[in-house]
Amino acid sequence: MIPDDKIIEIRERADIVEIIGEYVSLKRAGGNFKGVCPFHADSDPSFNVNPARHFFHCFGCGASGDVFSFVQRVDGVDFQDAARRLAARYGVEIPERRTTPEERREHDREKDEKNRRFFVLETATAFYERELWSPRGQAGRDLLRARGVDENTARAFRLGFAPDGWQNLIDHFRRERISIDEALSCGLVKPRSGGSGHYDLFRNRLVFPIVDAAGRPIAFSGRVMPGNESDAKYINSPETREYVKGQVLFGLHPARVALSKSRTAILVEGNFDVVSMHGAGFDNALAPMGTAFTDEQALLLRRRVDRVIVMFDGDRAGMTAATRAFPVLARAGLAAYMAPLPPGEDPDSLIRRSGKKRVEEIIERAKGLLDEIIRMAADATDGSGQDKARRIGSLQPFISAVKDGMERDLYRQKVAAAFGVEPSMVFRYLRDGRSGEEPAPSKRPTGLPLPGYVDERELIGLLVDLPGLCERAVETGAVALIRTPELRTMADQIVENNRHHSSATAGLLGDAQTNPVAAWLAKRGLERLFTDEELGKAALDEIRLQMEKREVEVRIADIDKQIQKAQGDDLKVLTLERQKTELRRELMAQA
Repeated sequence: MIPDDKIIEIRERADIVEIIGEYVSLKRAGGNFKGVCPFHADSDPSFNVNPARHFFHCFGCGASGDVFSFVQRVDGVDFQDAARRLAARYGVEIPERRTTPEERREHDREKDEKNRRFFVLETATAFYERELWSPRGQAGRDLLRARGVDENTARAFRLGFAPDGWQNLIDHFRRERISIDEALSCGLVKPRSGGSGHYDLFRNRLVFPIVDAAGRPIAFSGRVMPGNESDAKYINSPETREYVKGQVLFGLHPARVALSKSRTAILVEGNFDVVSMHGAGFDNALAPMGTAFTDEQALLLRRRVDRVIVMFDGDRAGMTAATRAFPVLARAGLAAYMAPLPPGEDPDSLIRRSGKKRVEEIIERAKGLLDEIIRMAADATDGSGQDKARRIGSLQPFISAVKDGMERDLYRQKVAAAFGVEPSMVFRYLRDGRSGEEPAPSKRPTGLPLPGYVDERELIGLLVDLPGLCERAVETGAVALIRTPELRTMADQIVENNRHHSSATAGLLGDAQTNPVAAWLAKRGLERLFTDEELGKAALDEIRLQMEKREVEVRIADIDKQIQKAQGDDLKVLTLERQKTELRRELMAQA
């Protein structure tokens, strides 16, 4: 575990605007920065970052947190990994916490095993890279030259070459003291069918390293060399602890900055397509790993972009794959477009034959993917009633995947127009598979109720703005007058943070999407109403006075209830009335 003082140091040192700005296009708005939220289907810039207090908050979906939680969400890592990444980036040294010998041994073992696997994968990547640029890699360089891939692009993607032969990598591993078991665990070698010995998985192939969100190699894809077309065109590493193909996008790491700037991804089919697109300046291109596009891959994109242009191969298989990708993109809240390629072309071949300008023209003319799916379904009908009904019915899963109710209705109208039928028929039968019922309108996040009393919230807001007044608020009894438990806990934490010289507003947020107290603080924390300490002291005195009055009023209300219950007991009623009178005098004295 990372010590608390180091967490505070990392939070203070890390530039949250710099970190978030790599994924979200931010613009200054007063003391904050604003942008389009990466965590929900946002059209207006509802995402706010407050650099002074080191936290972010989205007014659309309620997502809030600090730099740690942002890195956790966008890169899919746990808190410890996020903290260590940020510590390394900003030069914070992290000592190991005190643990039991058993815990330390287990932690060290897991850490060593993971680091060792990354070392093996990095060693393999470096080996393949060296081979590509060595005399033995001439065939690989010739293939790259024929495909129009220059050296800078090849080196940026760390492309490599696996020379012909059964154990070139195994021999290299032996020299590097890497065992066969380690190579097996990383999916780099395979056992011989006879049960004796092992052989390299990749042989006489151009090698594409597959990297994780941090840019570390986790697997490989090998492309067959010309003249060996009888072999599989591509072979990929088997899935391992580090690599699950449905959760990885090829090119995501080199595309990450372009994605955050453009908020648009270009989804292509193959590794060469990605490399060629990047080489031509389309740095926001990426591809699924030789499998159907998955919900996990869509989520990786949703964290970074709002819009996806599908540019799959210009053949029937490419169109089928694009069609299947639409519901996945729609469920993720991503606007899906299609840039149809000429028959027989893919992005790589189109760039080589027609140049960058032609690709730009196709991208600029991209059409709505669902619009194209509807058009093709209508064009394919033979005109009979039964065929129209069948093809219209086949569009139901696509319409249902659309999140927005108005958008679904507009597409139903487009279906009716494309097939030349009455809209009422389409609206009646092309529903969302809910027993003929129209889906309930999608609900936008609603405001959570404000917590506690006004004066309590004013006090906490004051302490967030001017933490130097924390001790004064404790000494004058203002903090003790907070009756709402959640707000009292928050005030105590603010005081404790100040004693440790940490503002750490983000650490108080918790789940701001469901917690009214955290949601209120997230919104209040983006403002700074008090900047002058002398005025803050006066405000503190006024707030404390209001809290004392409210406390007396609460006690009077409680006595009124006791009087009602004590009717018939004249002595008790008289005693309570006297107490009430004294409290009223106290209240008048405070006025």
